[in-house]
Amino acid sequence: MNKRILSILGPVIIIVLMIIFRYIFPNKITFLTEVVIFSIYVMGNNVLMGYLGYTSFGQPFYLSTGAYSAAIYFAYFGGNIFMAMLVAVIVGFLLSLVLAPGLMRLKSSYFTLINAALCAIGVFVFERLLIDITNGNDGLWFRGNMTATPFLDVRYPKNFFFFVLLILLIALYLYQKMDKSALGISMKATKANPEKMTFIGYNVFLIRSIGYSISIMMSALAGALYAINFGFVNPSLGENTRAIEVLLATLIGGVGSVFGPFFGALGFLGMKDIVSSFMSRWEFVVGIITIVVLFKFNRGIWGLIQDGAGLLQSRKKREKTVKVEE
Repeated sequence: MNKRILSILGPVIIIVLMIIFRYIFPNKITFLTEVVIFSIYVMGNNVLMGYLGYTSFGQPFYLSTGAYSAAIYFAYFGGNIFMAMLVAVIVGFLLSLVLAPGLMRLKSSYFTLINAALCAIGVFVFERLLIDITNGNDGLWFRGNMTATPFLDVRYPKNFFFFVLLILLIALYLYQKMDKSALGISMKATKANPEKMTFIGYNVFLIRSIGYSISIMMSALAGALYAINFGFVNPSLGENTRAIEVLLATLIGGVGSVFGPFFGALGFLGMKDIVSSFMSRWEFVVGIITIVVLFKFNRGIWGLIQDGAGLLQSRKKREKTVKVEE
């Protein structure tokens, strides 16, 4: 498929695919909604891994920060769903401004460890330090405080599914724009050779900081959507044991690709959903399947799709050449 056509139709095909799944599996609407939200979460992590070369064990902290920002808004300030999402994104941006000056000067291994520590700090803050606001382990319940949205009342699961699909569609198009822009290219160049980028005059710290901010804001947005979806938030959302989930999904989908996060989210959550219906320790089987997939297809599911499309195109060209020669 032509790259220009793919850039236009790719996000639409993904949305249509999810709508088809919605009607083929009507009882799986909660699962499909989670796939869409998790895709946005994986997109944020993919900016760090695929564009900047950082492996983060702190994504659950950013996710829970967005979720709690929305939850606190609903519980104490208002019921506007759009405002809650905006609050979460703004808090994510402000958090990135505080953390970026320190974290973006670190090497990848130190960045990974400090982010893991941030998860532990985040759980302590939401569970203990802010217990009067967050209710600790009991969590915040706020579904009754959410007000109806115009045109489509997203308080209902069936409507919320289409709402998050619209957000994913917008996110995919913006993600494509970023990938092809000077920012996306400079981020990948910084990942490949930061010394050369510095030598030719680029501000590597600024490039990394912008990428880091984008990653946190996307994670915070996903957190807000999780909060709206469930109407409840508790500290377990930010536990560092959940960090491996988003990392695996990023790897399964294809690191550094535009559409990889969606296929990674669908693949990982799909395996989790199927295996967990047969056994309680689903992590063991999913881990083995993930290792096999990554060794066999190191470019992930999206890389496999691209390779398959390339083979089909080359076969068609060969057939045309044979016909012309005949």
